[in-house]
Amino acid sequence: NLFFQGCDGSILLSHVGSERTSKASKTLRGFEVVDDIKKEVEKKCPKTVSCADILTAASRDATVIQGGPYWSIPYGRKDGKVSIDKEAESVPTAHENVTSLIEFYQSKGLNALDLVALSGAHTIGRTSCETIQHRLYDYEGTGKPDSLLDERYANYLTRKCRWGSDYVELEGMSPGKFNNQYYKNLQKKMGLLRTDQMLYADSRTSPFVNAMAYAPDSVFHNQFAASMTKFGNILDPEVQEGGEVRADCGYVNSYDY
Repeated sequence: NLFFQGCDGSILLSHVGSERTSKASKTLRGFEVVDDIKKEVEKKCPKTVSCADILTAASRDATVIQGGPYWSIPYGRKDGKVSIDKEAESVPTAHENVTSLIEFYQSKGLNALDLVALSGAHTIGRTSCETIQHRLYDYEGTGKPDSLLDERYANYLTRKCRWGSDYVELEGMSPGKFNNQYYKNLQKKMGLLRTDQMLYADSRTSPFVNAMAYAPDSVFHNQFAASMTKFGNILDPEVQEGGEVRADCGYVNSYDY
């Protein structure tokens, strides 16, 4: 998990009790893509390029393909040998308040602007309906949907998410496009996750939301790239010193590697 042990590729490890098997990771996809990239890289540069570096570069390139920004990546990360499901469960979910999010980000050297910019990644992707169903019916015992949710949008989500196992786009107006529509949605009370919508409701983060919404996409792109650079450089010195370059991204190396 990047937030706890740094960018060490631990999410890729596939064993009982790993981050990859946690409930928080169940919507993650694309592991086979990283495996394919690793196989090709090993043919050219065996035992040289870590899975952590591959994952970081693949995340950047996937953003670019979706119309997002490019940013430079410093390489040389080592792959960690530890992956614990409970650590994945400890990252921010959709239930924190803004104070908790800001404090969590600050503990990793990131600020409120980084929080708002990185949350903009929700301009693409999807989540399970189970994540947002609590907002649609009897929110905190009110007998009504969450008051921070637009009524028409709530009606749409109620129809869309009859089953918790179904999926819904994180940003439904222009899914698949890496643009600033996410922030415009927050201004209309159409943030899918409550943690997203609260960024617009809180005075510490709402100015950044407004700035991203009113400015051209390029402003969001530039800030996202800058924040992702900081994010990708979160490294745990102990993990890096004791890390390795995995031969297979799903498994730690055998002793004779």
